[in-house]
Amino acid sequence: MVTLVFVLTQPGAIAFANWDAPYGFYKDLATWMEASFGGLLVVLVLGLHRWRKGNLNPIHPAVTVILLGAVGYIGLTADNIAFSEMGITHSFPEFVVGSILALILAVMSTPISIPHAITGELYYPYDRPLVIAWLVMMVATLLLGAAYLKERRREELTESEGRGPSVSSSEPRGP
Repeated sequence: MVTLVFVLTQPGAIAFANWDAPYGFYKDLATWMEASFGGLLVVLVLGLHRWRKGNLNPIHPAVTVILLGAVGYIGLTADNIAFSEMGITHSFPEFVVGSILALILAVMSTPISIPHAITGELYYPYDRPLVIAWLVMMVATLLLGAAYLKERRREELTESEGRGPSVSSSEPRGP
């Protein structure tokens, strides 16, 4: 789910970051990280819920918190670099609130943005590193998804082998 957050938010985040004017690479990076931060908050809440039910190892929410810190730092730093020329700086609480709004806008904009992302019309030349990162994250998401499905099938096969037949055909039936 973590890599999927980055994959699903990138086209929409870049689309609305460039909606009014191209502010440059740092604004696009900041908007993507801000939307991803909001998505990771959702993943963290779901992870904590599953952990309380006993369905998740406690290391997963802990790693998500570390990733949240890194994404928050990168996003807030890029945001402050992008707007420093205008004399605007943002605090971390503003970044967190903005991340929820950015997530909503990115998710709403993504379906419309994907065809433009595929053709390259969505991006400015300075966005190439973001395109490469998005493609790498997409491949990682597909590989992790395939590995997850393979593991689930293996677990299902192991469970079905361990059950055994409930009624043997060699035993006599009824009186």
